[in-house]
Amino acid sequence: MALDDPKTIRKLWLGFYAVLGLLVLLDPKLLELLHVLEHDPHHAAHFVVDGWPEFYAVYGFATCCLMVFGSKLVIGKILMRPDSYYDHSPLDPTRDAKGRRLRDGH
Repeated sequence: MALDDPKTIRKLWLGFYAVLGLLVLLDPKLLELLHVLEHDPHHAAHFVVDGWPEFYAVYGFATCCLMVFGSKLVIGKILMRPDSYYDHSPLDPTRDAKGRRLRDGH
């Protein structure tokens, strides 16, 4: 069972989707909606959206995506360097510390 075998990868994805589907079906709000579980008054919704089935799963996924794409935009602007950033050596006597060419007189 090699991890680079397409059959193994397919089995892993199918297992992942099976576990994901099982977790979605076992959501307490969904089970209350289907009358499998009794309503728990200690976990009553404070807002309208709190009572929706799978609200917290969708909210968590959307928040995760927002954090990833937001950090890519914000942190990427801070940390990204141009493609030519490492084109010169820091020991090059013809350039200054920022990589700009020195004038001939200096």
